Amino acid sequence: MVFVGLLVLSLFHLSLVGSHQSSQHASSPPQPAGEQPPEGSDNLSFPWSRLRLPRYIIPLHYHLHLHPNLTSLSFTGSVQIQIDVQNNTNWVVLHSKGLKISNATILDQNLTHLSDQVLPVLHHPSHEQIGIFSPRVLSSGQKYFLYIEFAADFAEGFHGFYKSTYRTSTGETRTLASTHFEPTSARMAFPCFDEPSFKANYSVRIKRNPEYISLSNMPIVKTVEVGDGLLEDQFDVSVKMSTYLVAFVICDFKSVTAATSSGVQVSIYASPEKLQQTSYALEVAVKMLDFYEDISTSAILFPSKI
Repeated sequence: MVFVGLLVLSLFHLSLVGSHQSSQHASSPPQPAGEQPPEGSDNLSFPWSRLRLPRYIIPLHYHLHLHPNLTSLSFTGSVQIQIDVQNNTNWVVLHSKGLKISNATILDQNLTHLSDQVLPVLHHPSHEQIGIFSPRVLSSGQKYFLYIEFAADFAEGFHGFYKSTYRTSTGETRTLASTHFEPTSARMAFPCFDEPSFKANYSVRIKRNPEYISLSNMPIVKTVEVGDGLLEDQFDVSVKMSTYLVAFVICDFKSVTAATSSGVQVSIYASPEKLQQTSYALEVAVKMLDFYEDISTSAILFPSKI
């Protein structure tokens, strides 16, 4: 199910590039030359000295809500992460790179805020980590929800959540936004536990202007109007996967669709002027899926649309 969806998005990314030419109190290691020290706040200092994240907080499910703006070349968003706490702690340490954090809060399983105060967020730029302090202890064996609001500009390169362009036959430049998170660039799009061992489910929502579409790993469950002339695409819940496999695209592409013998709808996306060149890719994609379903010794479960 996920393999095909991820393969399609990976190929999409490559085509864009081508067209564009566990101890909480561990001792601190020595700072390499030129490394930025972690930031402090009031009487707090950054709680973690290692490059790898602590293992006593495990992400279970990300609810990611994004609003990319292809005019201002920036995006805003929020993420609610369900976490499983395995040691008593006052801190949650995770990854963030180049994101402006505007709000952070922690809720219990009943969605009750643990504090009425704004939670301090400390930064460790060299390790691309943030630490969120809870005045109330997070108890071992309990689950909580970490909620963070953030904003950033699109990246200029081909990693993270980046801006890309293509030209029409008349010379007009069109802008789109895409992602490439492997190996450790999901932290440029949303705060997360950006290491491959931290696998979780993802529920993605993307707000967009009607002239664009959005794509992600999973099919769209529904699209709703959210005011100000905007639409929001709500994608199905993913299987458990690492952060570097998460993918999404916002563009003005069009698609052609065909069905496999088992009824799976396969779509190929391209810029409007290139749509007539997609028939061969669609034909091969459908044949590939039929072939692998035929030779597989166990059922391959695909979503109804990929």
